Amino acid sequence: MGCLCAEVLTFGMFDGSLLYAIPRGLENILTDGMLVRVPFGRTKTLGVTIHTCQMDLNKSSFQVKEILNIEYDFPLLGADMIKLIFWMRKYYAVSYKSLLETIIPLAIRGNGGFKFVTKLSLIKTLSKEDCEVLRRRSPKQYTLYEFLLKSNGTFEKSELKSFSTSAINSLVDKGIIGETFERANRIVYASQTFEESGHNGKDVILTTEQLNVATDIAESLAKGKFCTHLIHGITGSGKTEVYLHAIKNVLESGGNAIYLVPELTLTPQTVHRIRRGVNLPAAQVVVWHSGLSEGERRDAWLAMANGEAKIVIGARSAIFAPLKNTKIIIVDEEHETTYKQAETPRYHARDVAVYRAKLCNAVCILGSATPSIESLFNASLNRYRLNTLKNRIDGSTLPRIEVVDMRHEHSMGKSNIISLRLRELVEDRLAKHEQIILFLNKRGYSSVVFCKNCDYVATCPHCSTSLTYHRQQNALRCHTCNYIESLPAKCPKCGGYDILQSGVGTQKLMGVICTLFPLAKVERLDSDTTTTKDSFYKILNRFRNGEIDILVGTQMISKGLDFPNVSLVGIINMDNAMNFPDFRSNERVFQSIIQVSGRAGRGNKPGIVVIQTNFPSSDLVKLAIQNDVESFFRNELMARSEFFYPPFSHIVRLIFSGKNEVKTEFLAKKTCDDLRKRSQGLFELRGPAPAVMYKVKDRFRFSLMCFSKNVGTVLEKIHESMEAFKGTKDVIWTIDVDLVDMM
Repeated sequence: MGCLCAEVLTFGMFDGSLLYAIPRGLENILTDGMLVRVPFGRTKTLGVTIHTCQMDLNKSSFQVKEILNIEYDFPLLGADMIKLIFWMRKYYAVSYKSLLETIIPLAIRGNGGFKFVTKLSLIKTLSKEDCEVLRRRSPKQYTLYEFLLKSNGTFEKSELKSFSTSAINSLVDKGIIGETFERANRIVYASQTFEESGHNGKDVILTTEQLNVATDIAESLAKGKFCTHLIHGITGSGKTEVYLHAIKNVLESGGNAIYLVPELTLTPQTVHRIRRGVNLPAAQVVVWHSGLSEGERRDAWLAMANGEAKIVIGARSAIFAPLKNTKIIIVDEEHETTYKQAETPRYHARDVAVYRAKLCNAVCILGSATPSIESLFNASLNRYRLNTLKNRIDGSTLPRIEVVDMRHEHSMGKSNIISLRLRELVEDRLAKHEQIILFLNKRGYSSVVFCKNCDYVATCPHCSTSLTYHRQQNALRCHTCNYIESLPAKCPKCGGYDILQSGVGTQKLMGVICTLFPLAKVERLDSDTTTTKDSFYKILNRFRNGEIDILVGTQMISKGLDFPNVSLVGIINMDNAMNFPDFRSNERVFQSIIQVSGRAGRGNKPGIVVIQTNFPSSDLVKLAIQNDVESFFRNELMARSEFFYPPFSHIVRLIFSGKNEVKTEFLAKKTCDDLRKRSQGLFELRGPAPAVMYKVKDRFRFSLMCFSKNVGTVLEKIHESMEAFKGTKDVIWTIDVDLVDMM
């Protein structure tokens, strides 16, 4: 006789599905995508059901164990998410376990985490005589009773702070007040505000240009078929209003939306703009990112999985939101490298978003003022529909960009971090009560600490990188492994006392600014000053309110922010990034210049951007000044085609890391030789070579890169090679498909 069974992907170490019998009590309840607890060897583990089938257990050659129980009475993953897991495992060469742990958070897999609130209401009405007795003997209890009688409502206990706890408890004990306990849904950013001028919750009238783009997207949505739109809109052109228009369209037809932002710090302002723009309760616009508490994560996930949520807004991992009936997926600032996960599974959220939209027959919107080369290339091949926004919505013009040749400054004997021209402009803006942003993508005080008398440089003992001096802590810190040591009073190598500091970080820049402009109110915005949950947008609110004159910051201030009173942006030093050993370095510098420049002149005040550089005549700087994305795209394509770089190929990188340098290099070379024989000319190998970050946390790293038009072919041969060398246990292999970070 047949038995109903289920295939289950478990959180155990077995990398495949296992068959379990469905107990009779669960036959009519269990469906695909449910979280279940199953026996796994001598232990128990969790898993996700992916398929049910009939099976004759009497003819089975192995013992089929039963599912123990279901954790939730509704599926956590829909059919699209199950298919997405299969695709990601194959494309990114990762295990089911790592994918499940990434997609289903620990807050859902663990126990507890619910928040309950106490509700109070009047359940007994007193007679006049009893009221008089209560008023004489217990005035506080009477005042509370009278309040509840007049209000005739139910209150959370926390709302009755003006009444004493003893008065509340006494009336509960007397049976006058009823007490109930209800589960509370934690709503992220519900009581906080991010102040934005020009966004007051009213319907925004789209410009003709915006309306053309919105209409094109609406036509794609009406067809109900997969389509990807790339919106190339200059800074301030109103891409967010177009996104909002599309979301409203989807909601009206009964669909739901996922909205990705590149960093969690950008979620508060996005959440508030969307909540004000759609006619939905705050609880239906869910926030998802790594900064949430376990309780917030649990509530958000369950709201998505059980159908309560309509819109999900969050960073990279929000692409795995178990949202039902997803009809639109928006990836804002799609060019940002933060969409690529740095640890296993090394997925790219933008590419996953496109594929998930395909599985859902949804529309995917990619938006940026500086689209990635890959996305522009896909648009040129008509894989994406290209929509453009060439004008700012408020009629303002793009800021004027000036370039300061720092070589001339140095030849004049000026070694200041701030050039004379930038200093003049800052003084002028301060006098006019206008605001300034100074961009430097390097936190800390000094990037290098060295001895003048010998070749000593303060480096991390665990990583091949120099230590950065942080003045506030008077300590040296490694930004790779977070190793910390005290600033030496004398050279550890020669014993000399000429310890110098070179390079500039945001901490040092802020000190210079405070010295040059002592009356100005200066604030710093980087990962060192935004360690608390709400610190990022609190600083931004103070800046918007005019409490800060000069904002010094890293890439955090380069995107998605709208400050009408900012009329000057200074880009302090982009030269190090221009010369970084990465084929994408020019693209990243170009994008940074355009994005940071876009923060200036967004109101009725004309904007100026000052770029300080030692390479003023470079094509990159010239094209950035002209905001000429198309010419930059053509130049980059020519350069990349010559070396078979993306978008003309996919790069699959193998990183070999081990504590023994010789053994690690030996395995890297042996693997390269083996892969070269297996490749049969189907893909190109480059390396192995020491990785840019050669040593990390006491492990030596060697990089081997495979270039191919077909990822599957490369991975097949890599797995064959890994099987041949599987006896080497003291060297770790890491596979990174479509790598973004060359470190």
